[in-house]
Amino acid sequence: MLTNVAVGAYTFNSSALLINSSLMLTAFLAVDGKNGLSDPSVFCSLTLPGFDPHWIGVDLGNVFQIFYAVLYAGSNRAGVATKNDLNFFIVGVSNRSLDVHPPVRGTYDLCAQYPGVVAPKQVVQLNCSSTTPPARYVILQQPSNSTGYMSVCEFEVYGTPFGTQRQNLLLHKPANSSSTYSELGIPNQCGPFTADFVVDGFHDTQLLNCHCGHNNDFGNKPNWFVVDMLEMFYVDYILFTARIEYYGRHRNDNFYVGFSNQPSSVSPPIRKQYPLCGQWPGYVVPGSEVLMKCNANLPSFRYLIAQGALNAFDGFFASCEIEAYSPLSNDFLVWKRKAGTYLAGYKVMTLTVRSATECFIRRRQFGGCDSINFNSASKKCELNRHQNGYSAPSSNTNWAFYVVNYY
Repeated sequence: MLTNVAVGAYTFNSSALLINSSLMLTAFLAVDGKNGLSDPSVFCSLTLPGFDPHWIGVDLGNVFQIFYAVLYAGSNRAGVATKNDLNFFIVGVSNRSLDVHPPVRGTYDLCAQYPGVVAPKQVVQLNCSSTTPPARYVILQQPSNSTGYMSVCEFEVYGTPFGTQRQNLLLHKPANSSSTYSELGIPNQCGPFTADFVVDGFHDTQLLNCHCGHNNDFGNKPNWFVVDMLEMFYVDYILFTARIEYYGRHRNDNFYVGFSNQPSSVSPPIRKQYPLCGQWPGYVVPGSEVLMKCNANLPSFRYLIAQGALNAFDGFFASCEIEAYSPLSNDFLVWKRKAGTYLAGYKVMTLTVRSATECFIRRRQFGGCDSINFNSASKKCELNRHQNGYSAPSSNTNWAFYVVNYY
């Protein structure tokens, strides 16, 4: 039996109609598991009238062989002059990230094009061609001759896993936080915005749709989430889904992700005092999903920590989903080079070598090294240690800074 592999997934959209400060009709409403057939109160995704092209995209997280898609069409929206137009819609697939490569008609692989008119509230199935390649991203788009906006109450994608499948280590695992935000004086069906929401598998970026965790640590306070992975794991990278912010747009800037082998009830996270996966370098776009590669020199850990930076706007750290993934192999590493930069203050050893490659080899012999400074002119190799994180490297044209990640 095929299952809907799109439900709860992270989505992209060409545009989304803003209703008010707490509701935007984003593409996630097309994968929230609510098709609206028996509940007229269900919200549907809606692209912004007058802004062509109209499309939504779904990130399945892994590669799947897609067999068919089911579309639950929305109705015409009152007060909007143009009409919902899903006639002759296109379903396509891609393996290029849609935040870097937004869908352009004719540039992605085609599942199929629906051969007719779609009426409001109609349910239609579109079967993919046998030549449709396995893919991670699924695209629903209007053809070039369509008019009006695109409203979708649900977009279901049916397929089977293809190739190696990475598993989210945090999904439905026990989670807690330094504090929990609640809407005071406002009727709220979510209740407190607990840490359980950040590992529920739903990438809904709107707080009042009840899939975001939210701290209540105003100002420069702890502001952390901790997830118990229940076993010891090496972590290759994490994905962090930010909520759509209407007020504190810089609350997630420079956030940390780290590890511990002690529960937060015994050892509450203190910034720069735990082994660090990494620190996000700057601004986090509201509603975006960001990927952070981890320091590959770290051992395995049981608890994952996500924590707001000390000076991030007004505090109130929040996330709508946090994910962590193991490396496909612990033996394959890659050194990332940052030319013209030098990390000062963390040096534990200086060596004279013939090349950067020899520097990497010597570093493995000594162990415990997290990064390297290498000067190609003097052949100086500096080994750095900074398990709990480091300050940004400074500019220096004579040096290159290297950090190691899993391949």
